[in-house]
Amino acid sequence: MKEFLWRKFVKDYENYKDPEVRGRYTKLTGTLGIIVNSVLCVIKIILGFAINSIAIVADGFHDMADSLAACITLAASHISRMPADKKHPYGHARAEYLGGLLVSAIILIVGYQLMRSSISKCLHPEPTTFSWLIVAFMVFAILFKGSQALFTIATGKHINSIPVIAAGTDNRNDVLTSIIIVCGMLIHHFIGFDLDGYMGCLVSIFILVSGIQLILKTISPLLGEPPDQEMIDEMREIILKQPEVLNTHGIVIYNYGPGRTFASFHAEVDSRSNIMDVHTVIDRIERELKEKMNIDAAGHMDPIVVDDPIRIRIEEILNDTIPHIDGVQGFHDVRIIPRKDHQHIVFDIVVEPEAMGARDEIEQKLTEVITAENDSYQVIVNFDQSYV
Repeated sequence: MKEFLWRKFVKDYENYKDPEVRGRYTKLTGTLGIIVNSVLCVIKIILGFAINSIAIVADGFHDMADSLAACITLAASHISRMPADKKHPYGHARAEYLGGLLVSAIILIVGYQLMRSSISKCLHPEPTTFSWLIVAFMVFAILFKGSQALFTIATGKHINSIPVIAAGTDNRNDVLTSIIIVCGMLIHHFIGFDLDGYMGCLVSIFILVSGIQLILKTISPLLGEPPDQEMIDEMREIILKQPEVLNTHGIVIYNYGPGRTFASFHAEVDSRSNIMDVHTVIDRIERELKEKMNIDAAGHMDPIVVDDPIRIRIEEILNDTIPHIDGVQGFHDVRIIPRKDHQHIVFDIVVEPEAMGARDEIEQKLTEVITAENDSYQVIVNFDQSYV
């Protein structure tokens, strides 16, 4: 069903990594969310007041918040596709994350207000009216919104959109709260316990929790998340596909929102290579990263003296030592710089962010094992933080 809807309503749906096509997916889920949630919101609020059920009214207001959230998601998606300008040279794609934060704030406000009303109902209970017709409607609403939630989540995962996944997850939470409300109505009817106010509190808790989860999901990419391993692997594959490139390191990826990704990388090449040929290879890699991954990349050439026996021996020592040092991921750029009566051994160590504070201890350990090989070596260690 989801693929049928994608084919029917999303032009060029297979090219989902393109920002314009991605926007069409978001428009589809947003429009569907507005229609479904608006209809359910109106009916639930009317029925809730008709039978004096704060739980159903609370559920209706949650649907209203979801409908407003869908509107904000659509607006944020539109802004995110605006082209770069002088004030925003990296584009406006992060507007999606800002829209997610605004949606989260609205959900928290709604949850807080409904919690107050539900607590008041618990302290001052009023009788509610049971109706099998309303139970039947709630079951229909559960199936109706459940289908919409699953479709939204599947679409969000398909296009890798945090706001769309979050909206679908929030709708799925609504289905759970509706199930709780129906259970409360049936318990009241068959056993006699009036749980309406308590069900309203439970619904409010679900609303508040979903709002907090949305904040965490949207604020994390704004603060700066590491790229997923699949992206790193694909990028490395494209770089290392070039026969002139011996290895790659120093990959850094900057995310300025969906579809706006920038990166830099280092390509190790034989120091005897023709510099103009290497420049052409780097250009070819940058162009392929743009065409296949939509990444604006900048490459740096690192010349390697491949047949230097001292460099080869130093790499063997580092390969044996580094796995036993906590927080160190690897090394690169081993260079041997001859001096009159000694040699400088220069290399870069890649460490995890938490290990940056232990640089002195790491440098001391590596210096000891290398000078044990030859006490005339002078070791110079440069530290790189791992960003992937």
